[in-house]
Amino acid sequence: MVQALLDCLSQFFSYKKVKTENQDGTEIIDDKKDLKKSTNIAERIIQIALKYQNEMSKFDRYKLNSLVKRFNKTD
Repeated sequence: MVQALLDCLSQFFSYKKVKTENQDGTEIIDDKKDLKKSTNIAERIIQIALKYQNEMSKFDRYKLNSLVKRFNKTD
């Protein structure tokens, strides 16, 4: 009886350990999905901003172009 209880506890802790290890992998996958989604949104924002760059002040146009270059470098 005691041996069965100890085996049960051992299996429970093994399960918890494997679950924790798998959870880390799942979090990485979810983070990659979130990063991709954020990148797609940022690219759409840039496209919209570039449409209106002729109406921006010279400083804002310079800043926009600088930020777009930095964004594209990190891709």
